Amino acid sequence: MKGAPSMAKSYYSLGRGLSRAEAIAGWCYLPFYLVLLSAGIQYAAALLHLSLSALTINIVYFSINLLFVLLVFRNFLLQRFFGSGFWNFVQALILGFVLYYAGTWAIQALERLLAGQFTIYNNETLNDLIFENRYVMLAVSVVFAPVIEETLVRGVVFGTIRPASRVLAYIVSALLFTLMHNWQYFGLHPFLSILLSCLPYIPASVALAWVYEKAGTIWAPITLHALINAMSFGLLNL
Repeated sequence: MKGAPSMAKSYYSLGRGLSRAEAIAGWCYLPFYLVLLSAGIQYAAALLHLSLSALTINIVYFSINLLFVLLVFRNFLLQRFFGSGFWNFVQALILGFVLYYAGTWAIQALERLLAGQFTIYNNETLNDLIFENRYVMLAVSVVFAPVIEETLVRGVVFGTIRPASRVLAYIVSALLFTLMHNWQYFGLHPFLSILLSCLPYIPASVALAWVYEKAGTIWAPITLHALINAMSFGLLNL
């Protein structure tokens, strides 16, 4: 009878958590990551009469974000890469990828059934940036973005809300992950089409949070995120 609570606790362990200072710093930084940093870079460029391409702005933006994450969350990121064990890590990745793929397929099939053709606007933006320099965007998509986004979304948001409510942690982190890839398109395209563009991000967010729980290390969702982005990058270049 005493074994069951122990097993449940182990299954839902997130491994090393954030310190109070890291959690506060992460929540305070989120507005900068979402809106203020990008706007600040563009404002500074205009002030200095610099003509920066979208690719250059993205390089500066992701470099600053990565530097912040590596400095502020360095102790958090030093947790064991494989968490509770190598095979549990691998199993989490495989099951998480299946969950992501099945969820994405189901949502896209439903969208095609209800709306016919639909556009994922963030993919269009990525296509334009890849056209400028595919190697830079490969590094950004497969290395920079997974480390930054998983630390902030799964580590900070999901990890700090989850002790109070696991369901709320999934909902809030999924909404944030979805909006951070789509908020900039509101007002530029029809509202319904943007909502359709948002939906495919929900299965990814759920799968990444579940993998974090299952493996008990932030490096599991970082790895899965990198694999998903690498696969998407390859498909976008076909």
